[in-house]
Amino acid sequence: MLTQEQINETWSIRAANYNKYVCEELGTDRPAKWVSLIEANAPKQNPLRILDAGCGPGFFSVVLSQAGHDVTGIDGSENMLSHARTNAKALGVTPQFLEGDFGALPFEDNTFDLVISRNVTHTIREHLKVYGEWNRVLKPGGVLLIFDANWHLPYQPGPVREEAIRRERECLEKYGSGFTYDGSYEYIDSDLDLEEYKVFGSAIRPDFDLGVLRQLPFKDLSFDRNVTGELWSEKEKVAYGATPLYMLRAVKK
Repeated sequence: MLTQEQINETWSIRAANYNKYVCEELGTDRPAKWVSLIEANAPKQNPLRILDAGCGPGFFSVVLSQAGHDVTGIDGSENMLSHARTNAKALGVTPQFLEGDFGALPFEDNTFDLVISRNVTHTIREHLKVYGEWNRVLKPGGVLLIFDANWHLPYQPGPVREEAIRRERECLEKYGSGFTYDGSYEYIDSDLDLEEYKVFGSAIRPDFDLGVLRQLPFKDLSFDRNVTGELWSEKEKVAYGATPLYMLRAVKK
């Protein structure tokens, strides 16, 4: 199984492509919709002290800083962080960015009101360890918000893979391109049971994550299996509709 360091290196290679997506997203009306959803599910105080775990090019760090919150972003890829700093400067905000392991955080217990992540938790090798760290740095009553998808299922035989391939063909026909960094197909003719997703097998998320979080001092666990409505572009909905983005929420006891 790939190590977390190998996963981080993979995302360093993909950083420029992912940053292109984030920059396009920042130029739409979707950031305001993201902030509205996040604040509706966060502790009711302002400003919030927020940890953006696996911040990548800094989308959450930037938009939540624009909303007046105190945000720290941490990521294992310096390439991602370089883009994050550039994006923050371009938009006139100053979140703190740190290179580091989000499974071994350099923060004291009970530091943050909100820990948030997007499209990150599918890269984790040891979910119990990492979610335990996120719990540790949350204040009592603090909230964990995870946004992710079943990105592994299109690499498993079955109906999700079939639907993902159908949608990829539709996306290529309609838009002339997908979202890969090198122009390759994500699902058509791809290998099955990719090494980077072996931690999940054929498990369904967020059910998988709920099983992990229930082993930790969290309460009030809830989820929405599909929050893509106003948060994804029409192209994303075509390409990735087989694996919609979910939101998972938990409160520290």
